[in-house]
Amino acid sequence: MKRIFITAALAAITSAASAQTPQPADWVTLTFSANLNKPANVAWERIGGNDWCGIAKFLAVQSCEIVKGKGELGSIRTINGTIVENVVARTAHSYTYAQPFTPIFYHGTMAVEAVDATHSKLVYTLIWNQAAVGDAKAQTEAREGRRVRFQAAVDKMAAAANAP
Repeated sequence: MKRIFITAALAAITSAASAQTPQPADWVTLTFSANLNKPANVAWERIGGNDWCGIAKFLAVQSCEIVKGKGELGSIRTINGTIVENVVARTAHSYTYAQPFTPIFYHGTMAVEAVDATHSKLVYTLIWNQAAVGDAKAQTEAREGRRVRFQAAVDKMAAAANAP
């Protein structure tokens, strides 16, 4: 009986592993940062870090709806009615989200890191598999579009954090 159970368990694991479809990967990472003249706690609040849809005003999205949770691990939001994002990691001054239904396996992390008692640093990192985007021209356009959009968002967040 024990042997049958072990065989069945191994068959299930093998079946689950082979169910994943391998795809070519060409990972792109973009990191944006800004120095902040506020402590991490203050900066995190000012950029809306504890508001799961707070990023919407800095990215100028049309809509952000919290579908589940309040920003804790496992929370889900929908951006512009179609982009589903869920929290896959969380700390006191950071969160990482994933877009589970995109072919590019897109993730982003927004964090405020303490530098000293009165200063901090905003770091926003994106990673995705650009192989699914298309040819080199489409990949460049996607990368540059994100670079412009997220740098502008980080600049707006830094201005909000650094405001008197």
